[in-house]
Amino acid sequence: MAVTWLCSHQGLRGQDRAASSHRAASRGCEICELDNTTTTRHSTSAWRPPRISTILYCAVLVVCIYNIHVAFMHDYIMHSGTDSLSHHTESIFIPFVYKFSPKHVPQVLCIIEGVKIKMPVDTGSTGLLVGAPILPNISANIGEPAHHFFTSSKILYVGRLVELPVRFRSDHGSDAIARVPVLVVDKSWRCPWYIPGEDSFECPPGPNGEKAIERDTANITYMGVGFGRNNPSDGMPMAAPRVNPFLNIVAIDGLIVSTKSMRPGYIFTTKGVRLGLTPSNTKGFVFGSLQPGWTHAEDGRDWAMPTMCFSVNDDGNNCGAVLIDTGIAQMYIRADEGVSLPTVTIRNPNKHGYAKMVKRVKRGTKIAVNFATDSQDISYSFIVGEASSVEPNFVVPGRSGFPPFLNTGRNFLHGYSIAFDAIEGRFGYRPLIYHVEWPHLRTVFRFLSTHFSASGIVPGNDGEWNSVWLASEICMTADAEAVLSAFRSREDEL
Repeated sequence: MAVTWLCSHQGLRGQDRAASSHRAASRGCEICELDNTTTTRHSTSAWRPPRISTILYCAVLVVCIYNIHVAFMHDYIMHSGTDSLSHHTESIFIPFVYKFSPKHVPQVLCIIEGVKIKMPVDTGSTGLLVGAPILPNISANIGEPAHHFFTSSKILYVGRLVELPVRFRSDHGSDAIARVPVLVVDKSWRCPWYIPGEDSFECPPGPNGEKAIERDTANITYMGVGFGRNNPSDGMPMAAPRVNPFLNIVAIDGLIVSTKSMRPGYIFTTKGVRLGLTPSNTKGFVFGSLQPGWTHAEDGRDWAMPTMCFSVNDDGNNCGAVLIDTGIAQMYIRADEGVSLPTVTIRNPNKHGYAKMVKRVKRGTKIAVNFATDSQDISYSFIVGEASSVEPNFVVPGRSGFPPFLNTGRNFLHGYSIAFDAIEGRFGYRPLIYHVEWPHLRTVFRFLSTHFSASGIVPGNDGEWNSVWLASEICMTADAEAVLSAFRSREDEL
């Protein structure tokens, strides 16, 4: 149906085009539609495979039809989700310094008090931390006392909140400035026995009288840009929207911006972070509504984490909060009460770890996750040990209890980009296909037609590529912009 329409749309204008079409169709008939005479002839001779040009001709038609389908679906998905962004036009893309990898936390370039910093970006925490020795111009006598504890690394940071401008650099010379309280870290310990909500500014002695070793603060740089992490049990009492640099952009390229032109929020991909949501850069996202956060009454940008349900080996329905955490490469999973996970106990691979033996989810275990959205289903799954791109480095099981919880780790971004709308309280997912950079189809056709043929070198002189060129011309002139929009790079729109 689609191919017939394309042919009529092209019109095959002129007698030459009609003749070309007739020759292409005739050649296809010679090969694909065998009459009785041809059948008889081949019955007495050796079978020959279809010509390469015929195979490519069929492949071209399939690709064209698929492209049209993808373009249609791209325009169809979630148009309603961009209606509320119609007046927001300001955004800026901040690239990661290094290639996205499970081996390290992604980093962006920023400048604080004249100091250039390759700043790690963590969606699993909230707040910007910099060691006091890195900012020598900041007086030790100013700031609001504060502390911050990371439950994954078991590290405690103690210092002062000092409001400072933070400049982020794009790769095209543009910049964005945020103004937020920065935790200038005076002391830090690795404190495995720290209890959030009970302990505060000091690391207490361990259960056997152990004394924590103080860490060097000269190399401490970390930026948390997540949300829903300020519950008292999280150990991050300061983790409110006011300390999130990505939600407090005040200027882009020296011009002051407001919430009327720039929607507070961000989009994370494996390439970098887009600050500011617009109708264009949110295309393709499927959003889900969030519940108000712990301090939502004080700051309307505070929202709870998104929700999901997961199954283990296609069994169970464990529903609770989910955290897409760029700060770690592993997964943390807590099943519902009474649900046991297939686990194995191994020697702790972390030489600096507190425990000698640790538990891991067994290889071969299938974990499938369905994310709560307002429209279509969004899900992903993996089998532990199969090394798929979205699989975490390893899976750490938690003690079963209510409510279930899942921290995907950063490898999730190999399958989906994520978006956070801090004003309307929405969290979105976009499949990887929407930000893959595809070559222009005309470039592909031209390359194939000038470099390959049935002989494997160049097109033959007998016009055997006419049918391929005809198919390419039909596809490329049939509303080409709509057909190809989904296959062009989306990074400049993120």
